[in-house]
Amino acid sequence: MGFDGRKKEDAVSWARSRVRGLENPSSLLQLLFEKRAAAVFMVALFVLMFFFWSQLKVLAVMAFFIALGAVSMLYNRWVRVSLGFELVMLGLVITAVAFGRLAGLVVGFTGLFLAEVLSGRFTHSTFVSFIGLAVVGLAAPNAFGILEGNITLTGILLTVIYDAVIAPGYVILGSNPGRTGLFVVTHLAFNAWVFSFAAPLILRLLD
Repeated sequence: MGFDGRKKEDAVSWARSRVRGLENPSSLLQLLFEKRAAAVFMVALFVLMFFFWSQLKVLAVMAFFIALGAVSMLYNRWVRVSLGFELVMLGLVITAVAFGRLAGLVVGFTGLFLAEVLSGRFTHSTFVSFIGLAVVGLAAPNAFGILEGNITLTGILLTVIYDAVIAPGYVILGSNPGRTGLFVVTHLAFNAWVFSFAAPLILRLLD
């Protein structure tokens, strides 16, 4: 073999050592199998998204609002004053209006449960909040229809109903009336702002 032949053989050997799968036949077969598996996975993912996009969209939105609601109340780990700054109500109302009562209730219950556990404030009085969320979740679609699709008025009305349900319950269970009053005032004010500015935009994005 001449000098040029050796150079060509060395070049081929170098290329094979640099390209994964060309070192030997078994490596090549493994590479082809992995590529085939990846292709099958991508096709299966495409088929799932094509045929079940509506269901996947609902689940994604629900997961987003659950996480948003839980994170929005983490400040309670360090702030011991009862303030009504939370996004559980927003997620509950939006999903109940857009996807039905069951979706709204799952978002509301799960979001509040995670929020209370993560903030270390889950107590027997939390069940009063669950009752309030159940009332809101069941009433949301009807309220939205009666108010002719006005999500701002719907959210504010349901927030008032929620606070009217939970405030007496908290006081009966021993909560300080002043702290309860502070929660109601801040809760109403915060949700009036959220449903006036954020909720209409979010609902349009979900259409």
